[in-house]
Amino acid sequence: MEKLFEIRAGSIEIKNPVALSAMAGITDSKFAIVNAKNAGLVVLGAYNLDHESKAAGEEATARGRKEFTAGADAGGDVFIQIEKEIDAVNAAMPETVVAVSVRSLTLEPLLKAAELLKRKNAVLELDIHCRQLEFTTRGMGQALLQDTEMLAEIIQNIKKTGVVLSVKFRTSAQKPGMAAEFFDAAGADIIHADAMIEGKGADTEAMTEIRNATRKILIANNSVDDFDAALDFFGSGADIVSVARAAADDSEFIPHLVKKVTEYQRETGWYNAPRHICKRGDNRGMTFCCPPVKYCSLLKKVENVGFTPDEFIRLKQDSVKGTPLELGKETCFGSLVWCCKTTKPCYYRDGTLLELGLSNGEYMRLKKELSEKILDAIDGKEKRQLQHHQKRRNPNDTNNTLKMA
Repeated sequence: MEKLFEIRAGSIEIKNPVALSAMAGITDSKFAIVNAKNAGLVVLGAYNLDHESKAAGEEATARGRKEFTAGADAGGDVFIQIEKEIDAVNAAMPETVVAVSVRSLTLEPLLKAAELLKRKNAVLELDIHCRQLEFTTRGMGQALLQDTEMLAEIIQNIKKTGVVLSVKFRTSAQKPGMAAEFFDAAGADIIHADAMIEGKGADTEAMTEIRNATRKILIANNSVDDFDAALDFFGSGADIVSVARAAADDSEFIPHLVKKVTEYQRETGWYNAPRHICKRGDNRGMTFCCPPVKYCSLLKKVENVGFTPDEFIRLKQDSVKGTPLELGKETCFGSLVWCCKTTKPCYYRDGTLLELGLSNGEYMRLKKELSEKILDAIDGKEKRQLQHHQKRRNPNDTNNTLKMA
């Protein structure tokens, strides 16, 4: 089978970058089988696991929001329900990874769910997303962002089971980059971000901020209703886009989106290539930059990530030694290492690629490898700075813990 995408979270490999998002009262196995054909990932739920979450669901039902009782005990064992749902999707869609969104005020049911999902080779998605007052006043859903000590403890204990863990939150509820750093440090494998500006649609800038804060798998959710919307999220740093209402409106939308992004990956070699830095791209976009020899947005970016212009030049040149990217004397700066994306026309770059017998896809894959080396260097710089800071910090400083300001 052709393997075009390299999307791995812990022990789980996801075959393509299109997911079905959890939708309260909608996303069960029957819906997923009909509406998420060919998806790389489907998220079922959310399920209420303990007494408090079930009570919250019942209160929401009493005011007319019946969808929030999905996954409640309903005369049976919720864990048996979850297992049956996973089995149904696995039987009908064996190449699709299943995730299950869960809520619980207490830790024990979350650990029980984690053990079940690990055994089923499925992903546990912790709901830090729900904003219904019945849940938040009890300390669940979005309210967990305000109790980071408890949230860190929950994430760390779930991860001790070995399950692959996703966390879903709203970027409007907390500074996106700060939240991503917290989730990463706590141990989450996947960050699922509902990125929306109220009344204005998708918040791609929030996704870029998250991408710059973590290298964990990033899922972007909100307003993915056509291929261009997906590309906007991919160009902002998302590894995966999750689809909600568009899948409910059209059972062929997800298969269509999978087909389009697969074709795009074959054509370009890098389906989620970042925007250029001068177009507010994330840090990966430095792979496409010219040398910092004039005043431009790159100079600020290089400074922000802790390099001098000379260090950045050496980093890029050293990173491509022995590869085709160090060639290209006829290009603007004498090497393909300084050339831009293939979506931007360039006679000199394209002529060099033709001369070298290098396809656009091969060129972009090399640029992706270069971007990873740049990120490695940024991570190394940040790690050294953190170690230096910690050596100077009072060992009794209570701020030396996981937190979100």
